Parts: sequence; structure tokens; C-alpha cells
Amino acid sequence: MTMLADWIHFRPMSYVVRGLMGIGAFVAAMNVDHTWSRVTGFVFLLLVGVGLLLAGISHGTWIDILVGVVALSAAGYSWWYTRH
Repeated sequence: MTMLADWIHFRPMSYVVRGLMGIGAFVAAMNVDHTWSRVTGFVFLLLVGVGLLLAGISHGTWIDILVGVVALSAAGYSWWYTRH
């Protein structure tokens, strides 16, 4: 049985912090009334998604890859939602 430490690259608490910040960024990116918050949330989701995806690919940690894809998907959805 593999341990959780083999599945992630960063400390577990950093995923909690990134998750909470990601939820806040997603809410901000979905705000169609304020352009600045929408752009800031979108850029944050893109950067976190790409960063986790690259860390996951380079270290072979599949949870980082999964969370990176989720963040990029959230950025894509917020882009689509605010454009339609």
C-alpha cells in the first residue's frame, strides 16, 4: 500500500490553503459585475492550475495533476460563464 506522501508533492496543509484560496478565486472569477475581481480570480486559477500540473508531472504525483486539472477546468468554466 502506497502512502499519501507518495501521492502529493507539497505539505498537506498547503493543499488546504490552496483549496480555500481557489474557492475564493473561483467565486471572484464568476463575478460578472466586477471586472477586476473576475480577472484576478481567473489569473490565480490559471497560475495555480499550471503550477500544480507541472509539479505533478515532474514529480509523478497524481493528486497534484488532478488538482491542477480541476483548477484549470474551473478557470475555463469561469471564462465560459462570464462570456455567455
